[in-house]
Amino acid sequence: MRIVPWPALLFLSSLGAANVPDSETQTPETAVFHVAPDGDDAGPGSKEQPWRTLQHAADRASAGSKVLIHAGTYAGDVVFGVSGKAGSPILFAGPEDGTATVQGALQIRPNVSHLRFTRLTIRGFSDWGITLNGDNSHVELTHLTVIGGESGVHLTWGDSGQKPGDGPVSDVVLAHSLIRDPVYTAVDCTPGPCDRMIFRDLEITGAGLAGEDSFGADGLAVERGQNILVEDCFIHDNGGDGIDLSSRDRKGNVRGILVRRNRVVRNHLNGIKLWAGGRMENNAIWGQGDTAVVIGELPGTYEVVNNTVAYNMWAAGFGGRNYALVAAYPSDDTGISASTEFVLRNNIFAFNGGPAQGSATGIYIGSGIRWIREGNNLFWSRGDEEILWDTGTGVRELSRADVTASLWTGTQGGQDLAANPRFVSGWPDVDLHLREGSPAIDAGASLDAPQTDLEGKPRGERPDLGAHEH
Repeated sequence: MRIVPWPALLFLSSLGAANVPDSETQTPETAVFHVAPDGDDAGPGSKEQPWRTLQHAADRASAGSKVLIHAGTYAGDVVFGVSGKAGSPILFAGPEDGTATVQGALQIRPNVSHLRFTRLTIRGFSDWGITLNGDNSHVELTHLTVIGGESGVHLTWGDSGQKPGDGPVSDVVLAHSLIRDPVYTAVDCTPGPCDRMIFRDLEITGAGLAGEDSFGADGLAVERGQNILVEDCFIHDNGGDGIDLSSRDRKGNVRGILVRRNRVVRNHLNGIKLWAGGRMENNAIWGQGDTAVVIGELPGTYEVVNNTVAYNMWAAGFGGRNYALVAAYPSDDTGISASTEFVLRNNIFAFNGGPAQGSATGIYIGSGIRWIREGNNLFWSRGDEEILWDTGTGVRELSRADVTASLWTGTQGGQDLAANPRFVSGWPDVDLHLREGSPAIDAGASLDAPQTDLEGKPRGERPDLGAHEH
């Protein structure tokens, strides 16, 4: 069984820099307006006589309008209360060199949709940098830099686990952007739901590390939502988890969760958490302070394929000692391991649990696991206990010798390895590419494997293990 992501959102023609005309034709569908720090809101908003404030432009724009924001700094929050429409979104675009700065927050009111924002820096806000309050859809956020505040991008509002104050959010793209140094979670969908979301090519860093009053906060967290794609992101050095999805989808069995080709590095708690189902592939996960991969708290189908999970729990300054991967651990509330269907293929688990945290650690497999497929994984963290397996009738501690013997592979269908993967370099200058002669080269199975690796290199009929094809 394989999770197939939903079709690409049809309302997007491109996620690159917006191509906008500089026409002065002012029909409702093609109006182009200009804003500049030395402009005048009493003027026509033309290139020669631009408006001065973004709020005036937000109030005057209509479906199909293009608001071209000139270089400079614009003080004050901006509230967007006018919608575009399908095929005619409202565009707010900074200059090509990205030198337009909003010294304040951007807030999209409830029931406002079909907006595009690109090439802006948002900073100097105290709470949330960009807010979609609820009942918002078809919003594109690209080529942005969002710095500081309590949260960089916040989607819906309300108490965790409760209904959203102004409804859900859907069909949103956040791409090609930097979000850094918020006090709490950087990109946060609480309480959700947030459906049909694309998070692409983001750098997210510094969450939960800014200031004495901060605490461990995640890089990217979506409490509830279906059809979520997280790809090609660099999520690093955050105080909490790197990626945390579906923590409040209590019924489980969430569909369309795909986490692929991400570098998840040195987050102080967990690396990737999939609570209620999903597929993760081609991720390089290293340097976390706690368990690198946590899946299966709730019922669902999970696929963990061609990931490299290595050198986690090594940092002396944060974290502790735990398993490298935990699948279907018994619930803190019920003590029951959730019933989960599980594919575990072509991964590398190596050198997890460093001397700063005591000793090496393997992975944990709970009794609720119902295997779909397992095999072609490499284990090289702890010789005497690479896998702690709760079979439902007892707990087995599987050593490296057991991994390659019938005790494990005879049950699961195996071809697993227990060998040094021979990475290019280890802690602290970690490079998880494979050296020549690595036993992980050509050791994978084509079934379940992605066609390319983390960097877009094609995989052959015998793919390498882990995120990087040699």
